[in-house]
Amino acid sequence: MKRLTPINEQYVLQQLRKGNETAFETIYNAYYQQLIGHLLRLLKSAELAKEVVQDTFLALWEHRERVDEHKPIKAYLFKIATNNAYNIFKRAVHDEKVRAYLYPATEAGYEHIETHLLEKENEQRFREILQRMPAKQRIVYTLCKLHGKSYDEVSKELNISIGTIHTHIKRANQFLRKRIASYAEFSISILFFLFSMYP
Repeated sequence: MKRLTPINEQYVLQQLRKGNETAFETIYNAYYQQLIGHLLRLLKSAELAKEVVQDTFLALWEHRERVDEHKPIKAYLFKIATNNAYNIFKRAVHDEKVRAYLYPATEAGYEHIETHLLEKENEQRFREILQRMPAKQRIVYTLCKLHGKSYDEVSKELNISIGTIHTHIKRANQFLRKRIASYAEFSISILFFLFSMYP
């Protein structure tokens, strides 16, 4: 579909504000695929992406009179879509079906979120969770993941095998995943970060 030019778009938005369905269809066709691509990067689910896109365009139609014809509609649509995606992550905290779509995709990227976990607003909660981890796991995880030491360095320092370190790290990640889910807003923040980071 040919992209709308600023002049054409302004006219189309004027018509949309008046309730013109053809104008709505023009916008839908112009931005549908872009929104799907954006949401697939966030949600990792074609089904959820399509659901959010439909909700986004529904909101556009229902609130068409609020649309500012002098501003690009793309930014407006992406803001609605991103907010709707964020709401999906909120639902995931309490909805097992939604979690079934979202959580498996965190497995591959989970070990790379320490920087985000330690951002100022998250650090205290993360430290609290870390203190509940079995002592040996916590020590190994801290040395490897927070201090940046290699498995070989930690193996020599603690006098344990690299295989044992790998097991501790794997179990530590499983422990963290379960505990983070009990902090609703924290869990949403981490999930949203993960899904935004790994396209």
